[in-house]
Amino acid sequence: MSRRRSFKNDLTLWSAGIFFVLYVAASCAILALEATHARQQLNSTLSNQAETLASYYAASNRMDYPELRLLEKELPITVWLRIVGHGRVLAATPNSPAFPAGAGDGEELRLQEMAGMEPLAVVRHPVWTQPGLFVEAFASTAPLRQRLRNLAVILALAGLLLVPLAALGGRILAARALRPIKDMVASVRALDTSHLEERLAVPSARELADLGREFNDLLSRLEESVNRMRRFTADASHELRTPVSILRTGLEVALRRERSVEEYRELLRENLLEIDRIQRIVEGLLTLAREEAQGGARAPALPVDLAGVVESAMQTVSPLATQNAVVLTSHIERPVQVLGDSDRLRLAVLNLLDNAVKYTPPGRSVEIALERRQEEARLVVADQGKGVPAGERPFIFDRFFRGQGARGASSGGLGLSVVRWVVESHGGRVQLLDAKGPGATFEVRLPLLDLSASAAAPFILHS
Repeated sequence: MSRRRSFKNDLTLWSAGIFFVLYVAASCAILALEATHARQQLNSTLSNQAETLASYYAASNRMDYPELRLLEKELPITVWLRIVGHGRVLAATPNSPAFPAGAGDGEELRLQEMAGMEPLAVVRHPVWTQPGLFVEAFASTAPLRQRLRNLAVILALAGLLLVPLAALGGRILAARALRPIKDMVASVRALDTSHLEERLAVPSARELADLGREFNDLLSRLEESVNRMRRFTADASHELRTPVSILRTGLEVALRRERSVEEYRELLRENLLEIDRIQRIVEGLLTLAREEAQGGARAPALPVDLAGVVESAMQTVSPLATQNAVVLTSHIERPVQVLGDSDRLRLAVLNLLDNAVKYTPPGRSVEIALERRQEEARLVVADQGKGVPAGERPFIFDRFFRGQGARGASSGGLGLSVVRWVVESHGGRVQLLDAKGPGATFEVRLPLLDLSASAAAPFILHS
C-alpha cells in the first residue's frame, strides 16, 4: 500500500524549490551585472590613464610622466603604462608585464591570454601629434575575477541560509492555510446521525467558504433524506400495526370458544379484507421505495397507448365494481399516445379507479374520461361518494394521509401518493378538481407524444 502524501510537505518542497530557482536566477543576474559593471570600471580607468599620458606626451614630447617612473599606489588596481611606436616599446612603467608591442585593440577593452601570464585588460590610445605612436594602459583582470568569485561565494552562502528559511516559511504558511481545513475536518468528525441539524462553521476564506457552503448543503439534503426515511419507516410501521392487530385480535377471539361455520366464514372474510389491506400497503411501500432509490428519475421514454392502458385498468377493476354494484361509464378518445412506462401508468390508473369504486355507494357510477387537450392527454376519474372535505384537500396526496372519510384506506394511505409519483415522473400533474356535485373528481394531465417525431417508433401497448 502506497504511503499517502502530505499536502503540507508538498507545499513546503514547492516553496523551497521555487525560491531556489528564483534565487539562482537572481544570483546569476547579479553576477552578470557585477561583471559588466566591473569591466566598465576597469575600461574607464585604463582609458583615463592612457588618454592622460597621451595628452601629456603630445603636449611636452617628454617621457617623464610619473607613472612611467613609479607605479601609482592610489588606484584600486595596478595599472601599467607604456609608449609604443613602430613596433617597439619606447617607455614603460617599471616591472611591466612583457608582451608584444601593439597588442592592444584601439580603445576597446580586450582580455588577452598571454603565455605564462594571467589575463590582462589592455586599452590603446593614439598620440595625435605623432602618427604611429600609441599609449597602452593595461592591468591584470585577476582582481576582477576574484571579486566575482567572492560575490559568488557570498551569494551561495546566503542561499544556503535563505533556502531553508524559505522552506520553513512555506511550511508555516501551509500550516496556517490548512488550519481552517483541519477545523472543518474536526467538525465533520464530530457529526453523527443523532445531530443532523448541526452545520459546519463557514471559514472567511472565499475558496473554503464555498467548500463549507456546499458541504452544509449536502448535510441539509442528507438530513432531509434521513428524516424522510424515518418518517417513512414510522408511518409504515403505524399503518401495518393496525391490520396486524385486527387479525391477531380476531383470531384470539375466535379461538376462545367453538363457533359455527358461518361465524368462521365471517371471520375469514374479515381477515381476508385486512390481508388485502396489508398487501396494498406493502405494494405501495415497494413502489415508493423504488421512487426513493431512483431519486425522482423520469420514467423510461417509450411510446405508450394511454387509451389501451385505461381500458386494461377498467377491465381489472370491473369485478370489484360489479361486487359493489357500481357502474363504470367511460368516454375514451383515440388515439391518445404518451411517452413513458406502461406498467407505471397502469398502476396509477388502477389506484384512481380502485379508490373511486370502493368509495362510491352501491347503485351509483364512476365516470372515466380520456381526451386530447392541445398538447396534453387529459384523464378524469369522477366518483359519486362523500367527496373530500375542504380541510383535507391540501393533504390528499401526502403519504399515509387518511382523513375522516378514510379515502385511500384501500391502499393504506399510499394510493394517491403513488399516483402523484407516477404522473410527475412522466412530466405530468395530478389534481383534485373543485367539486360540482357529490363525490371527488381527479384529473391527470400528461404530455402527448409528438407523432411526427416518432412515426417509425413501435407503440408499447399494455397487455
